[in-house]
Amino acid sequence: MSENEEQARFFVRTWAEAVLRQAERAQAIRHQARQDDRNYERMEDWSPSMEVLERNFRAQWAEEHQLVWAAHQLERWDARLRRERGQEPRKEDPFLKDIRDALEHLDEVDFTGDQAVSPVPVKGKEYIGRAIRKLPGRALDLSLGGSALVGGIPPQAIEARALEAVQAVEQELEQEQREEYAAFLHAVEHDPELRNSLERLADFYAYPERVIGPPLAQGGSPDTATKA
Repeated sequence: MSENEEQARFFVRTWAEAVLRQAERAQAIRHQARQDDRNYERMEDWSPSMEVLERNFRAQWAEEHQLVWAAHQLERWDARLRRERGQEPRKEDPFLKDIRDALEHLDEVDFTGDQAVSPVPVKGKEYIGRAIRKLPGRALDLSLGGSALVGGIPPQAIEARALEAVQAVEQELEQEQREEYAAFLHAVEHDPELRNSLERLADFYAYPERVIGPPLAQGGSPDTATKA
């Protein structure tokens, strides 16, 4: 495996795990927000205040934004890994990319009601608001709630892709470990000195009271470990 492929696989696993971790955080705050919304509507003494609902909204927005970002990173690194292996990358999800771009450049656009909209294009700066213009209705809904994430992304699709990536990498690592262990057993079988050293080590840790000194000398020879 080349260094480029190894690093790409590392980042696939990193971002896949990040998506699953972030999905759990986003799900937790969505659940809390729904519960607090219901309790607020009851108008009881123990009901949360509007300040709590607003804090929930801010937390949910940030967590879901970060989930979309992590999913986009996973998609990019999965494509890089496939290119390193001479494989055709998965078809990019244009909606995910547009949502990610819209969120990344949200500070450049205009706002009306509960939506972010593209400003009037200016010559030479047509790129401003381009991602917003690609979205359905040419706007990004700023409200939260329901089963979708910010921007209308279904969370199940993101989580399923991340889980698939994590499992694929872990299966590869397990296969590599099995191959390394098989190679080690082969080496032991054909190297009497190594096999003898390993047997002395096992004897030392199984019955330390029967051995004087360390199991092996600094030079790697078992001769200095004598039984009492």
